[in-house]
Amino acid sequence: MLKLIREKLSSGMGRDMVWTFSIQLLIMLCSFAINKLLASRLSIDDFGQYNVIKRSVQVLSFLMLAGVGIALPRYIPLYRNSNPPRRIAPLMSASFIYIIGVSLIVLIVCMLFSAQMEDIIIGQSDNMHLLIVALAYAFTLAMAQYVFAYYRGIGDFKWYNGSQLAMQLLTIIPLILLPLLTVGHVFMAWLAISIVLVACLAGRELRGKWLSLFTLQPSLFVTLIKYSSGRLIADFFQFSLAAFPLIYISNTQGLQITAYFSVGIFFVTMVTPIFSFMGIILLPYVSKALARSEMATANRLVNRLAITYIGTSMIFIGIIYIFTELLTTLLFSSDYVVTKDLTRIMILSILPQAIYMLYRNTIDAVSIIPYNAIFLGVCLLVMVVGFMLSSTLTHYAWTYLAVSTLQGILAWAAWMLLNKK
Repeated sequence: MLKLIREKLSSGMGRDMVWTFSIQLLIMLCSFAINKLLASRLSIDDFGQYNVIKRSVQVLSFLMLAGVGIALPRYIPLYRNSNPPRRIAPLMSASFIYIIGVSLIVLIVCMLFSAQMEDIIIGQSDNMHLLIVALAYAFTLAMAQYVFAYYRGIGDFKWYNGSQLAMQLLTIIPLILLPLLTVGHVFMAWLAISIVLVACLAGRELRGKWLSLFTLQPSLFVTLIKYSSGRLIADFFQFSLAAFPLIYISNTQGLQITAYFSVGIFFVTMVTPIFSFMGIILLPYVSKALARSEMATANRLVNRLAITYIGTSMIFIGIIYIFTELLTTLLFSSDYVVTKDLTRIMILSILPQAIYMLYRNTIDAVSIIPYNAIFLGVCLLVMVVGFMLSSTLTHYAWTYLAVSTLQGILAWAAWMLLNKK
């Protein structure tokens, strides 16, 4: 058994797993530090507004990314392992133009309906300056994800994970150095940092390759639109699921209640990235297996990972459940300990969300049909109806858990169906 483990870890995929897992853990620790600094330095209302803007920016950035974050890790391995191999420069150029086009549409719509978007994205009216900062930050995050998707597609997981860790570390700096910290200061500083980082990464990859930007194949736009459009909708639904609870509660219950609910969401989202790390590798790995007709091997790996995911998620749930008060005090402050019962309900969502994160990438690798978009759309509809029928924070928490459970069940069922095919 030990020999088998050593052989797996010494393989190319094994090294990628170890590297990705290690860096993603560091990224998770950075998110702890960021959350602790913000919870300590901002008022409860400002912390609630910060969480609303953060979730809204995530939705907008992945909407602007236009599904390219999934398309590149799928098509780059397919192109490089096809017979004969195909050049990826035209694919990168078409993807970049596609992102710019979708981003412009999103920006125009947001500015045309700026009054409504201020309430949704910012959580308050008459703050056009902060809305513009949020939109600009969302676009730079989309461009960062475009670069990350390229690293993921070519299998360079050291740069994929390292560049993300660099971004996380840099975002901590202004939270420590700024003498007066406001929500506006946070996002303006993060906007400047993301612009510099994206420019440096893009400059590194395009050094001596600028002419490749002008290599276009019109047929690739059809390929991208056909595959990415469904993933674009899926990304929108996925991040809407993350953003909707806080946006809805901020508009119906106020920013203080939003801050309390965000504690439970934080405990879920601080763990789930650990499960998403394998999906980062699985999408290009399964795409390569598909190109080489080696799906039986990939399927065995997925089945083993499912058992590991279930066991690991149960351990995390148990630890957080037992030490809820201590962890809340450490990661937030004693003012948020009142949310312990709410948190203990919501952390049960870790298990079904872990299952979903395992299967979503394998589904996208083997199928052009956007199954994830369908599932997430159903889940978002259920969440909206559930929240509208809820009247207390406890009701909201149980609705959040029910939607997460549905999300995991649908992903598992889809993979079983595709497996038979």
